[in-house]
Amino acid sequence: MFDWTIEHLPQENMLLVKTEGKMDVPSANAMVKAVAEAADEHQCFVHLIDHREMTFAFGLMDYYDRPHINEKLGVLRSFKTAMVFRQLTKDTRFMETVFQNRGYNLRHFTDIEEAKAWLKA
Repeated sequence: MFDWTIEHLPQENMLLVKTEGKMDVPSANAMVKAVAEAADEHQCFVHLIDHREMTFAFGLMDYYDRPHINEKLGVLRSFKTAMVFRQLTKDTRFMETVFQNRGYNLRHFTDIEEAKAWLKA
């Protein structure tokens, strides 16, 4: 099972997304759409995604296709997104590279404070 929460932090002009469980493609799509809608609702384009309690159930092509799918779900290249994981793997690094190569301002971290600092820079 996969679940998430989205919290708008107006004092930091940031969305905080916390995830837990096993994320597959359908659940990723639902979460991404909800984040894009929250970003539009709050006019908030800085996002901290805490994936430390989540695992992916993605294949290689799923990572490769994410930027295109996310764009269809409302994710803008003007978003600044930091994703925090328990550890960075070859899959998370590949996904980060794919997003960056397609013009997204996205970075992956293992330290949430480093992620926050990058978002504020």
